Amino acid sequence: MTDIKNNENTIESLDKLTVNAMPSKTWYWLGVNDASLTWKTSDENIIADDDINVEKGQKHEDVFVEYTSVYKEFNQKKVNISAEEDGEITVIVPYNEQNNIRTFININVGKNAKVKLIQIQSVEQNTLYNEIKASCEESGYFELIQAFAGKGNISSAIKYGDIYSDVKVDLVGDRADFKYDVGYLGQGGNELDFNIVVNHMGKNTNCDIKASGALKESALKVFRGTIDFKTGSSGSVGAETETVLMLGDEVVNKTVPVILCSEEDVSGTHGATIGELDDETLFYFESRGIDKTAAENILARASIERLNTLIENDSAKEIIENVLKEALGDD
Repeated sequence: MTDIKNNENTIESLDKLTVNAMPSKTWYWLGVNDASLTWKTSDENIIADDDINVEKGQKHEDVFVEYTSVYKEFNQKKVNISAEEDGEITVIVPYNEQNNIRTFININVGKNAKVKLIQIQSVEQNTLYNEIKASCEESGYFELIQAFAGKGNISSAIKYGDIYSDVKVDLVGDRADFKYDVGYLGQGGNELDFNIVVNHMGKNTNCDIKASGALKESALKVFRGTIDFKTGSSGSVGAETETVLMLGDEVVNKTVPVILCSEEDVSGTHGATIGELDDETLFYFESRGIDKTAAENILARASIERLNTLIENDSAKEIIENVLKEALGDD
C-alpha cells in the first residue's frame, strides 16, 4: 500500500477501520485482538458485483472472478456465491491489480452442496482486505484455499503484498464440513494479518484449518484461528495447525489458536510449529551445492506450492507458479 504517512495531502481524508476482530478477546498488550486498516472510504471505487448461482443438482464449470475497472487508489468489490442442494462449483479469484482492494465474499452452501474458493494474490497487489462470510447447511462442504505471496520492498515508499484476511464460517446444518488451507510468503515490510472463525452449530460438523508459510527480512504476520463449539454441536470435530518458517532476525510472528466450547461431546485440537533454517538442514543443502539464499527460497516456495496438490484447475496452478517465480526472483 502507498505509504500514506509521507503524503500530507491525503492523510486527513483517510479512515482507520477496525478489522479482523477476535470473537473472544485476549490480553490487549499482545496486540492481537484486532487490526487497524487505513482506507479512504469517502472516495472508494465500487466495482460491479458478481453473483454466482448454482442450481439444484448442477455441477457448474469453474468460474474466474475478474477485477475490471480498478482505476482508483481504493476500490471495493462484492461477490455472492450460492450453491443449491447437491450443487457443486469452484470459484477462482486472482488478485493482480496494483491498487488497493476491499473484497467482500458471501457464500451460501446448500444441503449436500460443494463450494471450493481459491484466492491467489500476486506480488503486484498493494493492500488487500479480504472478507469472507460463509454458511453451510446439512452435509454442505466448503473448501477455502488461499495462496498469498508478497514481494516486499522496505526501501521504497510503495509496499507490495499487504494482506488482511477475515474469514467467518457458520456450520449450521448437521454434518456440515469446512476445510481451509493457506500458504503465505511475507518479505521485506509485508504485513500479513489473518483472522478465521469457525462456528460449529449443527451436530457432527467438522473443520480442518491448515496454515503454512515463510517470513523473510522484516515481515510481520498475525494468524488468529478460532474454533467455536456452540451449544447443540455435539459430535463435532475441529482441528487447527500452523507451520511457520522464520528466515530473518527481524521478522515478527504472532500465532493465536483459540478453542471456545459450550458443548460437552466435541473434540478440538490446535498446534503450531515455528522454526528456522537450522545448521543441519543448511549443511544438507550446501553439501549439494545449494547456498543459503537458494535453500531459503526452496523452503519458502514449498509452503505455497503444496497447495497445487489440492487444485484441479490448471490455469489456477499456473497463476500460483508465476506468482512464486516473481516473488522469489526465479529465472
